[in-house]
Amino acid sequence: MMDPQPAKPAASIVNRRKFLATAGAGVAGSSLLTMLDARQAPAQIKGTTLRILQWSHFIPAYDAWYDKFAKEWGDKNGVKVRVDHIPHLDIPARMAAEFAAGAGHDIIYNGSSILTRLYYKNLVDLSDVADAAGKKYGGWIPAARSLVEVEGRWYGLPIFYILAPMLYRKDLFDANNLKYPDTWELARVAARTLKPKGHPTGIALSQCADANLFWRSMFWSHGGIEATPSGDAPTIDSKELREFLKFAKALFEEGMTPEVFSWDDASDNRYLASGIACWVHDAISAYRTTEDTNPPVFQNTFLGLEPQGQPGKRVSAAAPNVWMVWKFSKNQQAAKEWLSYLIDNDLEGMVQSRGYNMPYLNDRYKKPMPVIGADPKLQILQDFPKFVAFYGYPGPSTTPIQEIVNTFVFPDMITKFCRGMALEDAVKWGVGEYRRIYAKYKQA
Repeated sequence: MMDPQPAKPAASIVNRRKFLATAGAGVAGSSLLTMLDARQAPAQIKGTTLRILQWSHFIPAYDAWYDKFAKEWGDKNGVKVRVDHIPHLDIPARMAAEFAAGAGHDIIYNGSSILTRLYYKNLVDLSDVADAAGKKYGGWIPAARSLVEVEGRWYGLPIFYILAPMLYRKDLFDANNLKYPDTWELARVAARTLKPKGHPTGIALSQCADANLFWRSMFWSHGGIEATPSGDAPTIDSKELREFLKFAKALFEEGMTPEVFSWDDASDNRYLASGIACWVHDAISAYRTTEDTNPPVFQNTFLGLEPQGQPGKRVSAAAPNVWMVWKFSKNQQAAKEWLSYLIDNDLEGMVQSRGYNMPYLNDRYKKPMPVIGADPKLQILQDFPKFVAFYGYPGPSTTPIQEIVNTFVFPDMITKFCRGMALEDAVKWGVGEYRRIYAKYKQA
């Protein structure tokens, strides 16, 4: 593998939906003081400063909780904690700038597009933190390792990921004798039936995180893969790709409108909340947005599993979130202590995010889970971990895959075909981009 180079910032990266919401519950069964007393940090970190670069969460109340939680931990352990929030759209560029300068924050966040493999030689090995958490909480879900592991070591700590179920209007389905969208074909039938009645569907065909994620869920569920299980070569040129592209174009033409070409990551939220969409495939931010802004539509909005593509095959591309520590950090010990403490309390983070933050550790899936286990509509999310996958599936999230994701090659290929390019021309363009990017990282 080539030596890592700074990431070239893409025009639009991981700009998922933002919506106003408040977190409902406090720490279940434990006071903040009790939680702080549970872990004593080493004395040598007293009097130090810990700088954290954090995204601006889609739920502002989560950020308020996170900042207070970090300050309380710092006060307890004699560490001055400074948390900076920026849009995660801007994080890759900030990361590149800090890498070039050799200075900046101690802990840095990556969301959806993970850059661990690009920077791993400049990141702290967090294997000890990950191993301790795994032993304590029943191990990590299998897909977590692929995000952060390079050459057997963990250069990041996965904290939570974001699911995207089917969100569908049960009233519209029932009124038109449509079946629950348990397969992509049934979802297509629903869109084709309801579009003429003023209720189309939509999946972004633009350069945004939703397009990167949701079309991959469909492709993978139809048996497609982008790379070998080892991750060393692209496999995108396949019969499965061509069949998927034909299906995707039919779904677009029969059940969507051209506005999806200009959608951002919040568009499907607004689409569902407006009462127009018959279904969307999205994170539960769309559910929360509808709950907060259109109660009548919310009452008829239900969740479904990732639809099957091939019979029995469900693969759900989820948006990962991980934290990493720079090697140039002058406070690596405090960074590790904070991340260990944060992972100890990730279920409280799930509460504060209104069920948005899904954990990576197996013991966290004991039912009922916080928030989602108490909502009959959301309980289905507890069954998602068995088919969650991340970029690079079925292999690791390699450096070429990370570049392909950040430059939106996959959704651009679909967009070209849906806009009128011939099938084989669209395939040729997409396959060419995959091969070109993989060739950059081939060992001499």
